[in-house]
Amino acid sequence: MESLDGVDRRKVVDVTVEVLTGLAKDLDGRELHRLRASASGGSPPLTREGGWTAWRVALQRNTPSARRMHFWRRGDEFELARVVLHDEVRA
Repeated sequence: MESLDGVDRRKVVDVTVEVLTGLAKDLDGRELHRLRASASGGSPPLTREGGWTAWRVALQRNTPSARRMHFWRRGDEFELARVVLHDEVRA
């Protein structure tokens, strides 16, 4: 996140709280969804050993190179991964 300009740290904190509290799933503007193994629409959700699944949530919308946050989830456990540009799809 330190090397990515264009998103305020407070916004990342706000969206992180929304994710951790479950609020993000009810906010259309967050576009919360599982991260897929590739950019193709039919690819399976990205998973890793131990039952973790990769997720993606919008920090910004309707801006060039809108920022997204990727994170891993297993039940009620969360691991923040990266803040990326819209077109970046790897966890």
